[in-house]
Amino acid sequence: MREYKNELKVKVDLGENLRESIPGLIKKVIYKTQYLEIQVQKEKVNQVLQFLKEASKFQCKMLLDIICVDCLNIEEIKLGRFKMIYVLNSIYNNTRIHVSTYVENNGIIETTSNLYESGVWLEREIWDMFGIYFEKHPDLRRILTDYGFVGYPLKKDFPITGYLEVYYDVNDKKIIYKPIELMQEYRNYNFGAVWGDYERKVYLENIIK
Repeated sequence: MREYKNELKVKVDLGENLRESIPGLIKKVIYKTQYLEIQVQKEKVNQVLQFLKEASKFQCKMLLDIICVDCLNIEEIKLGRFKMIYVLNSIYNNTRIHVSTYVENNGIIETTSNLYESGVWLEREIWDMFGIYFEKHPDLRRILTDYGFVGYPLKKDFPITGYLEVYYDVNDKKIIYKPIELMQEYRNYNFGAVWGDYERKVYLENIIK
């Protein structure tokens, strides 16, 4: 319990220091045991990241990850279609700081690759999966899908089956793309049911008879 209070106190102190150091840039501070989250406007992301990296009190020298969440069909859609979270690590403070912002559908946000080298590949992945364009990115290309891929697979409105199927033609000795063909109609499954429920029901009905 004492360790929990000490960890939370460190986060609270960091949050208050941030509010005092960069007033007007932070919209909201959320305190968690494992990390501190600050919400900012997307136009202010690089300004905040640069401060956290260079300020002697914080020294967030590492960008570990950039997380993107599609907010379609959830309450946060009011703030923007996508929530982006920059996960920073400070060895100096032995803590992590999450900088979060919201971006509209097919939105544009400035790259962080000029501050963190790891941002180059992380932003390419988000561009490939969600279609968020990073302005001034040095090499914004798809990184996980093929160059001719249509759409952004991790958007919630992207069809599960996709649009095209890919296979290698042995006779022509080349890769073939063609529209997806399903061998049966799409079915809705009840994933909440336990395996064997139907059989158990039929068995009990036969006993009652």
